[in-house]
Amino acid sequence: MTSSPAHALAVVFASHGDRGGASPNAALNAQANAVRALMPGTPLFAGVLKGEPTLEQAIAEAAASGAETIAVYPLFMADGYFVHKVRERVLAAGLATEPRILPPLGLDPVLPDILVQEAVAIAHRRGFEPLNSRLLIAGHGSKLGPASASATRKAAARAALSRRFASVTTAFLEEEPFLEDALRASPAPTIVAGFFFGDGMHAGDDVPEAIEETGANAIYTGPIGNSPAIAPLIAAALSANGPAA
Repeated sequence: MTSSPAHALAVVFASHGDRGGASPNAALNAQANAVRALMPGTPLFAGVLKGEPTLEQAIAEAAASGAETIAVYPLFMADGYFVHKVRERVLAAGLATEPRILPPLGLDPVLPDILVQEAVAIAHRRGFEPLNSRLLIAGHGSKLGPASASATRKAAARAALSRRFASVTTAFLEEEPFLEDALRASPAPTIVAGFFFGDGMHAGDDVPEAIEETGANAIYTGPIGNSPAIAPLIAAALSANGPAA
């Protein structure tokens, strides 16, 4: 008689790996711990494309857990270049049972609602009235393809449906319209929401510096990946895509 696997599901968080920022990979570690607390008994490992622990190490640990299914959850905001790299490296691991790669965080349909909630709450704490302010969603953008900008714009379109702000626009760090130009384009009170997962070089350094350099009447919510509402969102996605899904 064969023994049943130790676990039905093991989870691998796949992230880029922070460069810069006050505490590299802080969001990755915090969300991993939060999801572990929400899914007790489910082995969860984290790996990055750049730095340590590597994605390969995390996959090997998940395989060693004896789980029936390994779910890889990409902590990226778009299904673009880096998620493609995640897929390549997962396949290269050569596991007998191919891990299930879930859609990335940025494409979860619930995420824009969380972004709105965070922006409204932080605006009130900082003395900004959302209905008199524009929401400027800052994304990475990319010269490698349209996926990053497209995901950011889709989130902005969903956020606009809330009718909580005077306007909702987007800007990017690596393609037009650039964040600095968008900040200079209007004197309106502006809530800058970071469509990023981690608090690394882009979210932790580039966005605050752009606000300071332009002198914009703006506040910054930080990257959406820091929100405490992210862990329940991820846990729900994992539960919906577990072995019985």
